[in-house]
Parts: sequence; structure tokens; C-alpha cells
Amino acid sequence: MSNGVEKRLNEIKKDLENDLSPIEIVRKHIIFGECCELSPQDYFNLRSEVAKNFELHPNEVLVVGSAKLGFSIAPKKEYELFNDESDIDIALVSSTLFEKYWRQAYDFKDSVPYWRDYWEGYDEFIASLFYGWIRPDKFPNSEYFPLGKDWWDFFEDIASSGRYGHYDIRGGLYQSYFFLENYQKISIEKWKKKLGGTE
Repeated sequence: MSNGVEKRLNEIKKDLENDLSPIEIVRKHIIFGECCELSPQDYFNLRSEVAKNFELHPNEVLVVGSAKLGFSIAPKKEYELFNDESDIDIALVSSTLFEKYWRQAYDFKDSVPYWRDYWEGYDEFIASLFYGWIRPDKFPNSEYFPLGKDWWDFFEDIASSGRYGHYDIRGGLYQSYFFLENYQKISIEKWKKKLGGTE
């Protein structure tokens, strides 16, 4: 574990011990702050490139997950370090863009006979939708779902460019910061309970 990653890990643990709320920890370490696995210039460039493609402000584009912190806080991967097999996970936050993709999902249901047979990731889509976010790259590979293909192609292109390292780059689309913060908060809450010996 590098000094930078170890420092970040210890800072979060200290904040948990000092009773910073899970939302405050999400804001301090995930919404704000440097990206552990990208230089400040690369982080700026990546956010700007994604924002330009989807006509968003760069503040609506964030790296989350182990690429942001240097390690994972997901319960099943707790403390697992970012490595060569890791993805760079990007959160896009836009109610307008979210509705655009959600509407295409709704239209797909009405346009394609036996549509459930074509959508292997439907249950995953519904589960994430409950938490206010979706993965458009999980949409069916169908002519009725051009937005899903465009999303997949864009993130594949920037990943294969090598500009941000040789990692897969994946994007999740959030309806608002409320849903982004509260989804990230789930892992922090579980982590806090574990550190407190209540789990």
C-alpha cells in the first residue's frame, strides 16, 4: 500500500472515529478531493472529456470507487487496492440526461415484442434505478436502444486510447447528487458499523 493510499485510508478511519456523518465522509473523500489514481491534470482532462461528450458541466462528472480513493470501500471488496484489474468508475450526475436514458428504456418496453428476452440486465437495471442511478452500458444491444450503444462506444474509446492508463472505464448515470451521495453512503455506513464492532 502506497503512502498516499494508506494516508487516505487512515484519514477516513479517523473521520469515522470522530463521528463525521457518512454523508460528510462521502463529500469530503469522494465528491471532493484529489483522485488517487489519476494526476490532477489527467483527472481534469477526463472529467472535461466526458462532460463535453455528454454536454454536461465538468462538476457533474466524478471518479468514484477505488480509482478515487486508491482502495475499495464496497463491503465485498473492502480495502482491496486499485490494481491492474480494476476499472475507473465514473459517475455522471444529471437529471436531464438521466430522464433521456430512462425514457428510452421505457420506449423500448413498448416497441419490442418479448422485450424481456432481449434484456439480460433488466433486473440489474431495476435494482439500480431504485437507488437513483443506471448503467446505460447494460442496456440491450438493440437498434431500439441507440443511446446504450453510444454510451458503451464512448467509454470503450476513451479506455482504449490509453490516455488515462490501461484500465476499463465505466460510467454510471445518477439522477442527482442526492442519489449519488446516498448510494455511496451505504458502504460507509457498513464500514462504520464494522469498525464499531456492531456487525
